[in-house]
Amino acid sequence: MAGDGPTDVVIDTSTLINFLRIGRVDLLAGLAAYRFIVTDHVRDEVTRIYPAQLSFLERALHAGHLQVMSVDSTDPLFLKLARQNLGSGECAAIAAACGLSVPLAIDDRRARKRAVAHDPGLALMDTASLMVAAIHAGLLTIPEADAIKADWEANHRFRLRFPTFGDLV
Repeated sequence: MAGDGPTDVVIDTSTLINFLRIGRVDLLAGLAAYRFIVTDHVRDEVTRIYPAQLSFLERALHAGHLQVMSVDSTDPLFLKLARQNLGSGECAAIAAACGLSVPLAIDDRRARKRAVAHDPGLALMDTASLMVAAIHAGLLTIPEADAIKADWEANHRFRLRFPTFGDLV
């Protein structure tokens, strides 16, 4: 993590897929304060579980909007988390964020609890906080963010527990 450059953020499948499903990785890329890192395990999960979004991921990687990092599946934290029945993407993302001492963008509540149990000081982000950052950065308006929220709820089984992004800004 560079002192005066963008902050590295490891992004898990649960958060990444929300932006891939709507074809809006540009929102992540537009957050100049951050450099998003995708582990090889997260990339593999997208490939296996979300093949319809794979082209968006590949384009984002090719454009340099996301960086790939390998995580050794024999890493002690990875193995510990795997024994707690977390998926390989979650295990790798948590292990990478903890190992690099950088924020973790993850939506899965159980995985978030496991991550904080391991490292209480770990900074957590999620889809909602990234959308708020995008609003603050002028990448979209509150009505545009609310339209995306409605799309997630109607078409992608992703629910946020607030009526409007205006409540968070």
